[in-house]
Amino acid sequence: MAVHVLIVDVDDARRHSLIETLEGKGYRVASADSFQRARELLKETAPDLLITEARLKEFNGLQLVIARQDPIPTIVLAGVPDPVLETEARQLGADYLARPFSTASLLELIEKALQPHDSFTRARRWVRKAVPQQLFARVETVEARILDVSYGGLRLQLRDDSASPLPPSFEVALPTKDVAVHVDLVWQSHTKDGNWMCGVVLSQADPATARAWHGLVDAIA
Repeated sequence: MAVHVLIVDVDDARRHSLIETLEGKGYRVASADSFQRARELLKETAPDLLITEARLKEFNGLQLVIARQDPIPTIVLAGVPDPVLETEARQLGADYLARPFSTASLLELIEKALQPHDSFTRARRWVRKAVPQQLFARVETVEARILDVSYGGLRLQLRDDSASPLPPSFEVALPTKDVAVHVDLVWQSHTKDGNWMCGVVLSQADPATARAWHGLVDAIA
């Protein structure tokens, strides 16, 4: 079966040129012309490879990487060399390529990104870690306890006797760690003792917030 690649670029000419190149090499290509459309497609299916522009209007292509619970091999394309952006991309397990670049160099990087050992390396960074000691957070005015964490998300227990379901998106703040992240709800369960259990994934985190979150995850033994 052909390798499935998702291309994300707001520039029509650039996007169509890349689609034509990859389809000519036998890849099965889907594309998105906006950050929002890319998020929809990533929720519907998991491509074998994500190729995204770094700048997607008001959004950063790295946010597509941060928002994933399950890692996907990713190549971030940039209009000009940017050492800070390159470092952030590589910290998230993504490859980085700045213009001008040749078709041959891009195809070589695609082959590298699709190698099994690279996927395994990325996947290890998203393994969930149980929190051995109590780590508290706040969801609006409700106190919560974090049960486990990963680069892509976390599991929470909310101390609330309300029967109201959680919203689709909300902020989780850790006052003692000076970290707050926006998350999307994946699942929730109302327990017999009146608490909520839920699993969430990071949503639209900027690179600075992502670094702070990753530092918190790395610090948990």
